Amino acid sequence: MRNFFTGKPVFRLNSKFASAGWVVLCFLAAIVSFALQAPALLAVIALSVGLAPAVIHLIAGSDDAREAAEIWVVFAWIAVGLSAVLFSGGIMSPLVIMLALGPLHALAVGRFRLGLEASVFSAIAYLALILSESVGMPLSSLNILGIMTAPIAAISVVQVGLYATTMGEVLAERRGQQRQLDLWFSTLAGTPVLILNIDRNQRVRSWMGDIDLLVDVTPKQLGRAKLDDLFSNADDFLREFENGVRPEFRGEAEEVCDTSFQRTRDGYRFVITPRRVPTVAELSLTSDGSNAAVWVASLGHELKNMINPVGGYSDLLLAERAGPLSEPYKEFAKNIKQGAEHLGHLVDDLMMAAKTRTGKLKLAPETLDAVGEAEDVLQLLGWQADVHGVELNLADDSGDFWVNADRKALRQILINLISNAIKYSKQGDPVEISVSESDVFVTFGVRDRGEGMPPEEVARLGEPFFQGENAKSRAGTGLGLSIVRLLAEEMQGHVTFESEVGQGTNAMLYLPKAEPMALDTEQAAE
Repeated sequence: MRNFFTGKPVFRLNSKFASAGWVVLCFLAAIVSFALQAPALLAVIALSVGLAPAVIHLIAGSDDAREAAEIWVVFAWIAVGLSAVLFSGGIMSPLVIMLALGPLHALAVGRFRLGLEASVFSAIAYLALILSESVGMPLSSLNILGIMTAPIAAISVVQVGLYATTMGEVLAERRGQQRQLDLWFSTLAGTPVLILNIDRNQRVRSWMGDIDLLVDVTPKQLGRAKLDDLFSNADDFLREFENGVRPEFRGEAEEVCDTSFQRTRDGYRFVITPRRVPTVAELSLTSDGSNAAVWVASLGHELKNMINPVGGYSDLLLAERAGPLSEPYKEFAKNIKQGAEHLGHLVDDLMMAAKTRTGKLKLAPETLDAVGEAEDVLQLLGWQADVHGVELNLADDSGDFWVNADRKALRQILINLISNAIKYSKQGDPVEISVSESDVFVTFGVRDRGEGMPPEEVARLGEPFFQGENAKSRAGTGLGLSIVRLLAEEMQGHVTFESEVGQGTNAMLYLPKAEPMALDTEQAAE
């Protein structure tokens, strides 16, 4: 045996010792039977049959054997027990005790469910014997074993004792494992560490620790996950980890998590920890600033993990789940929530910018209906316009314009531009949105009638963290327009701004024009 946690060999009475003891006891019973003048052939047959379960276990069994292997051993014990009862006088035979050896073997090897099933099977078998005797079947009353019944009963009693002792050892080990698990749980509480136990079929058998390390993975999803669901190169690193191939997480977890793993007796164990965020002094900046971007992305995930609970608890306070709040405290909770949302937007913008700089931003351009996308965004922002008393107008143009863009990125750009226009407009002012095209580009225009900006500020629009003088009193991160510029450039487009003090601002987004989508025959007819 090996210790479950340390992997070091330990000596203790186990089921294989019990099986070896049964073999020795069977030979002693055969010697006693010869001394009592039992027929030699009968003693040899009884010895051969009686040895079968123990020999099967000694050959095929092991500490990490699968339950399927133990089922055959348990079945052999029950078959031998039934045979012994049938050939030693039926239901009144002292060898009825042998029907308990199958379930006890299962318990002695830690297969508790199998032990319960074997107990039920043995009970049904014994009830069948009672029924057969009640209808007068002659086979159930024969005592073929004769004087051998007594020594077999004696060694069966000793074997029951051996299995009971072994079962006590198994239970003590399980209790020790549970105490160790409880210690691990208490140690891991509040610690950013996640431990995954993976079975031989590469499925998650159990986990403990901080599941938030796996971004966007819920406990339910993790409980049903396979390694392929968590790592993009599962087969490669399991096959070649000795050659330095390391696990690569899927999704955003790759940016923030490190993992180590080891083989166990029944699968693998993974220990996942947050990737250490280097200090600025440790960064060796490359010419394109990619290392700094990685640092920002890692730091962003750390901040998000701390910000999310702030907003969640603020919602609980405002919902008054624990009882009513007086008005001053409600206002405090609102301020906390607004601050958390503001900081969350800042972190999201930082992470988006970092992904773009490190090349981890994955866009999938497709042919889109430009006017349709603009209409969808206007519907999304209708509530914001209503709150500010601003009217959103989409220029009436019957033309069909097709643009080559990533849908999510395009919508994020339009949301940023239109939200800005709403924010800087006066109540009652219109915000005008237009869509047009040239030979190369489809152009989205967003024009407001707000305060406008001087030329020196217009020239700096799109710089990270830059905000004009008219933005100082308004909520914002100063990153929104820089994200707009980055996303536009990622889609082979660009953005320009025109503004005049007192006359408002006009933002123009240029994205590659796409060929019109072909309509099928029925659509063309309509």
